[in-house]
Amino acid sequence: MTSLSPPGLEDAFQSLLEVVQYPLVHSSAFTHMNIEAPKGVLLYGPPGVGKTHLVRAVSTHCNAKLTVIQGPEILGPYLGDSERRLRDKFASAQHDGASILFIDEIDSLAPSRTGTGSNTRLVAQLLTLMDGLKTRGRLVVIGATNRPNALDSALRRPGRFDREISIDVPDQGARSRILQHYLQRMPQTVDVEKLAAATIGYVGADLSALCREAAMLAISRRNPEVTMSDFALAMRTTTASTRRGLGVDVAETKWSDVGGLSDIKLRLRQAVEWPTIHAATMRRLGVRPPRGILLYGPPGCSKTTLVKVLATQTGSTFISINGAALYSPYVGDSERTLRDVFRRARSATPAIVFFDEIEAIVGKRLAESRGDSVQERILSTMLNEMDGVQSMDGVLVVAATNRIDMIDSALLRPGRFDRILYVPPPDRQARMEILRMAKHQVDVDILADRTEGFSGADLSNLSREAALLALRENLDASVVGMTHYLKALGFVQASLKSDLMEYYSRMQSEYN
Repeated sequence: MTSLSPPGLEDAFQSLLEVVQYPLVHSSAFTHMNIEAPKGVLLYGPPGVGKTHLVRAVSTHCNAKLTVIQGPEILGPYLGDSERRLRDKFASAQHDGASILFIDEIDSLAPSRTGTGSNTRLVAQLLTLMDGLKTRGRLVVIGATNRPNALDSALRRPGRFDREISIDVPDQGARSRILQHYLQRMPQTVDVEKLAAATIGYVGADLSALCREAAMLAISRRNPEVTMSDFALAMRTTTASTRRGLGVDVAETKWSDVGGLSDIKLRLRQAVEWPTIHAATMRRLGVRPPRGILLYGPPGCSKTTLVKVLATQTGSTFISINGAALYSPYVGDSERTLRDVFRRARSATPAIVFFDEIEAIVGKRLAESRGDSVQERILSTMLNEMDGVQSMDGVLVVAATNRIDMIDSALLRPGRFDRILYVPPPDRQARMEILRMAKHQVDVDILADRTEGFSGADLSNLSREAALLALRENLDASVVGMTHYLKALGFVQASLKSDLMEYYSRMQSEYN
């Protein structure tokens, strides 16, 4: 690796350099071989990963003149003005020496002509200029975008953009090298590896902002050096770009915060943690980690809480989706939102995509249906995306439902939801654990016997009502006692009735 390659972008630097330096530095070799040199390269990746920085590094390495076009600056108010400016930029970039023409945010310049609001004349002008580049010349056009699918398809073919290079969100090793770069001249006592592990989903621009924020905190506190505590505070205000919008901040929770469910906890940990802890063993045995887990069971039995524990304990990006956020009155908008969810998850691995009440999002298809309902189009999109997740490490799809019989059978096969886990209501031992969590002065043995048929949510509600009764008696009360719980049992009822549990008994026999 050359020392000029930006930290964390070494692989992308080599890929871009390979395409760019041959036509720029060795153009005579293409003439001798009678082949055309590459004309263009398309860089794509999330904002802030270093696309512009990478192009400047390659330009410096090749000693090439760099001409930059910011997509919006080309657009003019008069008819033909935008096309003229684009022609002028191409003309100024072509000279006797090696040249790179860099078009940043190219999607704003040449959006798909099938969509609304596209300037077809400007797109056609760009295509003409790309086609008009001299073969075996010493000018290479590089485009950058974070929305490659928004580009006009005519640009993405050989002879125009001959190669496409993806720049992904940096992994832990890349983040470590980026942090080393920013911290090398800063007085600090920082565990770089620990910090790199804690900054999942951060791109290069985020890490730069994080280091700057930590340094400013150290200055404000008059510290002689930047410490890990400064970074811990800085991370509260500097979030990962890939987690903005769809990501959900989840309060720190532990497995011990969920009473009972020891078997479910173990199986979830095996599904999520083992692929990381025992990765070499699983590869040796040819075992692929599950990509989808479906939790079903009665309402209020901690299905959502278990998923949040998974996210916090594994340091994963947590993306929660429900029907209200997904459905749209516009045709195709819901499917596009769902595709964007999976794209964001892939760029922010490790990630957990959580579908709560999934039966309301992708219900069972009817035999007489023509397949044109919004729900069925969303189901089709989800099936395709989950099949795509199989080749993407670090993305786990988790869904929760109270009505597993309403979910389409195509989702319930191995390769999509590999694990289908029944989350049962708390048994007597679990009820005792949940009641102890309130830390009230009560006999949990007696209460566990009196709360048969209570879900975890019911028990939490019971503790809350008992505490309110204690406050009604005395606003200065510091103790919630047995009498308050017994009074609360008079109006807090169990939600898990016998007919409901019979239904889940049938579902267990069918799906487990």
